[in-house]
Amino acid sequence: MLGQMAREELGVVGGTAALAATLAIMIIIVAILPVWLLLAPRDYLSTFMKIGVIGLLAIAILVVQPEITVPAFSEFAGRADGPVVPGSLFPFLFVTIACGALSGFHALISSGTTPKLVEKEKQTRFLGYGGMLMESLVAIMALVAAISIDRGIYFAMNVSAASTGGTVDSAVAFVNSLGLTGVHLTPDMLTDLARNVGEPSIISRTGGAPTLSVGIAHIMHQWFGGTAMMGFWYHFAIMFEALFILTAVDAGTRVARFMLQDTIGNFFPKFKDTSWKPGAWLCTAIMVAGWGYILVLGVTDPLGGINTFFPLFGIANQLLAAIALAVVMAIVAKRGNFRYLWVVAAPLVFIAVITIWASWEKIFSDIPAVSYWAQHEAFKNALAEGKTSFGTAHTVEAMQAVVHNTFVQGSLSIVFVVLALIVMGTAVLTAWRAYRKTHPSHSTEDPRVESRLFAPAGLLPTPSEKALLARWEAAPSSAAPAAMGH
Repeated sequence: MLGQMAREELGVVGGTAALAATLAIMIIIVAILPVWLLLAPRDYLSTFMKIGVIGLLAIAILVVQPEITVPAFSEFAGRADGPVVPGSLFPFLFVTIACGALSGFHALISSGTTPKLVEKEKQTRFLGYGGMLMESLVAIMALVAAISIDRGIYFAMNVSAASTGGTVDSAVAFVNSLGLTGVHLTPDMLTDLARNVGEPSIISRTGGAPTLSVGIAHIMHQWFGGTAMMGFWYHFAIMFEALFILTAVDAGTRVARFMLQDTIGNFFPKFKDTSWKPGAWLCTAIMVAGWGYILVLGVTDPLGGINTFFPLFGIANQLLAAIALAVVMAIVAKRGNFRYLWVVAAPLVFIAVITIWASWEKIFSDIPAVSYWAQHEAFKNALAEGKTSFGTAHTVEAMQAVVHNTFVQGSLSIVFVVLALIVMGTAVLTAWRAYRKTHPSHSTEDPRVESRLFAPAGLLPTPSEKALLARWEAAPSSAAPAAMGH
């Protein structure tokens, strides 16, 4: 979405890089500020908007009852040449739909940022479990919104400009050539929808956000406002999604900074002090430089960054989920709760097998559309043969960019899966040793500290919690403990 915005508003590749740099600078500032100064109040206020939009969309779906005409399985479900997500439905479905089903990113946030924003540890169960239920609901409604729009329009929006050509006529010709059942796209369908939502064009608006916004506008205008309100609902949905994107980026950067500080702190103990400003600033800049580099590659990728880089995001996210489950499995085993170990081990095995399988395909498949390395070799060989265009890359510069980007993504895919395997292997070994009791069990966690605060565990206090709250409030101020900061 950022790349498309930059192309439309700034019109040049330098503009996309400038937009990415602006975002990086903003996130550096946000990620080093105290959580109470910006993150907590901003997220608190944005929560009302998020829940409000989700509630409105849920009601609208029930009222409008949009008709779903798409087939249960796409014509590309079992093929590797899908125009949106190359690769077969299995295993790539499980690394494409990420946060709405299982998310390692949420595991990091719940352990790195959430503890700084809650009053009591027990509240994290309500927040974590309730948050994933809400996210699953969002995923289902997003799916309904996406498949409620015309299939031809969906493919015209989600296929990169390198394939659609970027114009109405070329996009129509491309989509109609896909052989989709029941699809006959016309130029008027694209121009009318673009006009109704207030956009100059909806062609190749890849990334998911514009498609969801069109889907929301398609449903909401039938319930309230008619066609004249489609532009309002579309841009309102874009703003709603921007809240998700920005809060996720800066919260993720903050947690990554914590992790980097903790890692460097093993060699230079001063870095473990998260309030030490030089350490916080340096580690934040390093982490932003890392994802900022990938962002610049994505928004300037000639084949469409969403097609090249999104699969790695999904794989990385699910590998984080596997790592989180592996760590929990080791903790459960070290506590001796082997009776319930399967509760963690079963989903760990499933997500590990599926995600590593997808990683294997991205690394070792001989199909260029699927494998980074196969695509890397194909474009590299084309350059060596003196070709000036290859596939959907129409210039030598575009071909060189593909070679560079696929090398970066292919290398990262190897690093990610190797690191995940190391962590999972260590967790399994720890669990086995705990079961056999061949090594003394010890913990490196900080010692337990009794809380000096009381707060309800859930959204609404239980009768017993209400009674205790009344006693707490009736106590003299001299008996109340001083509030503890985070």
